[in-house]
Amino acid sequence: MDIVSLVLVFACIMLFLLIAFVLIVPPSISEGSGTTSIWRGLSIWLTDTLGSALVRLEEHFWFYVPLGIIGLWRWLTWGFKRTCSAYYKPIEVQPQPYESSISIITPVYNEDPKTFRKALDSWEANSPNEIIAVIDASDQECIKAFREFSHRKDWAKLLITAKRGKREAIVDGIIAASGEIVALVDSDTMWSNGIRESLLAPFSDPDIAGVTPRNHPIERNSLWQKMTDIFWDIRNFYDLPSQTAMGCALTCLTGRTSLYRREILLPKLDEFLNEVLLGRRKESGEDKCFTRLVQKEGWKTYYQKTAAIYSAAAPDFRTFVSQRLRWTRNSHNSDLASLVEGWAWKHPYLAFYMVDRYLSTFTLFLGPIFMGISIFLNQWVVAGAILALWMCGRAIKILPHLKRHPRDLILLPVFVVVYFLVALIKLYALVTIREQIWIREDELTDMKFKYRKPGVFQKIKDWILTTEIITSIVFIVIFVLR
Repeated sequence: MDIVSLVLVFACIMLFLLIAFVLIVPPSISEGSGTTSIWRGLSIWLTDTLGSALVRLEEHFWFYVPLGIIGLWRWLTWGFKRTCSAYYKPIEVQPQPYESSISIITPVYNEDPKTFRKALDSWEANSPNEIIAVIDASDQECIKAFREFSHRKDWAKLLITAKRGKREAIVDGIIAASGEIVALVDSDTMWSNGIRESLLAPFSDPDIAGVTPRNHPIERNSLWQKMTDIFWDIRNFYDLPSQTAMGCALTCLTGRTSLYRREILLPKLDEFLNEVLLGRRKESGEDKCFTRLVQKEGWKTYYQKTAAIYSAAAPDFRTFVSQRLRWTRNSHNSDLASLVEGWAWKHPYLAFYMVDRYLSTFTLFLGPIFMGISIFLNQWVVAGAILALWMCGRAIKILPHLKRHPRDLILLPVFVVVYFLVALIKLYALVTIREQIWIREDELTDMKFKYRKPGVFQKIKDWILTTEIITSIVFIVIFVLR
């Protein structure tokens, strides 16, 4: 841990000790005259408080042993992931860079034309061999923006489609592409200048079929954009590096930008269009689908940290929750399919990561449950210790992000709350795993796959089931610890 990390951790600890002192220390301590009186009163208060807390803690000692075991397990799991990520190295661009033709494919629907134009300019700056925009026929503003951009540019191709669905647009783009490498890019994603060579570098290994870059938000104005930035940095600095280092097998090559060998995708397009998971035809989760289909055949995937892209992050609470719910459902579906199909077990670290993600859906609730029990038993010191561990622990776990944005340290209490909100979203996503949040309406002609949005009563039933699961966890904890 470098000096910057130590300073951040120390600052975090001191901040919460100061808050605890202000909120907890009785006024009588500060009412005495002189420094000696204050320190004498503080010493007496600390002795009485800690002494009585230890007596009460001894009465319930075995009650908190499971909490310690669970905490130790979670820290060991994180330490293992952190250690694995330390072995990651991006593939360096050689003096004679690996070269291949690139076709950028972007499906466009209901996009802000100004954002789309900025994205087009950022891609052009990286010298692609061609850009193919597959734009929905109803999106006249983006069609106009692309025509203005593509004036006198033979390599910029426009495909106007009346087909419904992002997957159909992606497939049309792949078929129309001529590049050896296809870059599937969201229409609101900006590329940094000069990342072409870095993105192509991993393809010098003939066994690597897909590459994905580092991702950050375009803007960090709202609280929810900043929360998204923190979660993306956890992925940028821990999840993807460790998965790459431990077997070149990723859980997902992000749909915001991912590069594939076109010849590998072509035979998989029919399966991609007609993916069925848990009896439901999938529309969303196209990035998870391609990642799984490629790796199922034994191809490697790679995370290239040296290439940075910037995408729109959720500006408000509702969008944040909606995105998290959709992404988490896709992850649950795809991970379950990967484990059931068996190919994921050939990559031990990837399988470990997937299983741990399922387990954490439930174990994340244990901390708040023990916090509530501690308050009920008037174990305020224990409750305070749990809170301090949450704060300090999260600070340590997001250190790479705090190095980028040190001022986000003041958002740490908010992040802890949002982290448990995401845990609730993960559980609700598991309860509603067969549902989908559709980006747009799509009437499927095949009645077998016809999908209807859940009604109000179905949503109420889903929330009741989610609440029952959490309540069951509470009762199990109390029963086991009696």
